[in-house]
Amino acid sequence: MGGNFECTQCGLCCLGIGEVVRMDKQISKYGFVVKNEVVREMRQALITPEYRELFDNDHSVQEENRAACFFVRRKPDGKYVCTIHPYRLFICKDYHCCAARIWKGGEEKGRVKGRVSLVTKDEDLHGIWLEHVQKHPDPSREHIESVMGEHGYSILFYDGE
Repeated sequence: MGGNFECTQCGLCCLGIGEVVRMDKQISKYGFVVKNEVVREMRQALITPEYRELFDNDHSVQEENRAACFFVRRKPDGKYVCTIHPYRLFICKDYHCCAARIWKGGEEKGRVKGRVSLVTKDEDLHGIWLEHVQKHPDPSREHIESVMGEHGYSILFYDGE
């Protein structure tokens, strides 16, 4: 089954990209030039009004993690937010932390990274994945969906934004 990627706002993507996505210069109180240091993409960005107070007053993410993006902040609910989200660079727009998510009983049990790499703490799922997916010569989406279904799991593959 395919679907659109939905960010959980865990912040992991933003906590290690500060050396690539950089604030090049400040052009006004909330206006910046943002730069991808690898491909040299540059664009103007504004701190969105709803996050300006958070942007001004909370720099704890950057203090705790020097590799964090200049524009990421942690909301009071613990989720992370990009304060320039509507203006973010292509590298950020195109990034998906996983190719699929796996659930059982309404709870996320694992994430698929790349084509068949599984990240999970669920020992049963890990064993099923190793035996029926990673050892398969060419595991298609249909094969993976079938295996997951046979063992009571559901999987959602992300097709794009």
